[in-house]
Amino acid sequence: MSNARTATVHLGANRVATNLTECISGQLQKILSSASTKVFSRKDYVENLRAAVVAAGNLGLLQNEVEPVLKDKKALDRFEHIVISEHALLGSMGDMLTKKKMFPKAKQRVQNVDMAFSDRKLSLHLAISPQAECLISLLADGKFSPHSVEGATPVHSWANLVRRVRDACPRADVKVWDFEKPDEIMPSFLSSLFAIEADLLDHRTRDEIAKNSCQHLKNAKLLSKIIQIDKDLQTRMDAQYELDLAAIAAMPNVSLVRTSD
Repeated sequence: MSNARTATVHLGANRVATNLTECISGQLQKILSSASTKVFSRKDYVENLRAAVVAAGNLGLLQNEVEPVLKDKKALDRFEHIVISEHALLGSMGDMLTKKKMFPKAKQRVQNVDMAFSDRKLSLHLAISPQAECLISLLADGKFSPHSVEGATPVHSWANLVRRVRDACPRADVKVWDFEKPDEIMPSFLSSLFAIEADLLDHRTRDEIAKNSCQHLKNAKLLSKIIQIDKDLQTRMDAQYELDLAAIAAMPNVSLVRTSD
């Protein structure tokens, strides 16, 4: 594998940073193209890669039963760099907060990504935010009631998820982004994701992403004044987030990026 050829995958978490690739301006697209970078659109991901990523068991990529990545994979060979941004890659919103373990299918899906891009140096990016904000965003859908979620679900740990992602693909460069302050962290996140200097992010792209990509997260902050969750649960979730950040910061072979960094 040549170190010059890379695949960078933003694999979650849900509703923390969404629709990034749809906000790329023509100006930024020209810069990326000149750097031999292929950015998957949402349509590209759904049509060509999603089935391979979500495959499990006897249908998984590890059993060689699913066509690797694109049907015309040779078309990717002319690009030095591939960028994929899919905030629900590890699972649904319900998989994040209503299961006994956060994203129970994460290991298989990360291994599938690893196999799909085995010929490239792989970087995995995970954007996280406080558990309470994620829960409020889930409750705002109206599909889950506070009673059912709180009564059945423990306070999940981001650190546990990061550890499973890292162990599922030891060769990958794993970077975790603290999106507690989304507007402040976003420029650095985009710069790292696209492997370009932050100054090259034009105002149109910055404005579109600031307006659209963190809207779910910003809505959750506003909805926290309307949608009330149990105070004890809120306290435990806030404490768990701080514990998670400390654990991730100390985790071998993982980088944590915060606005204070």
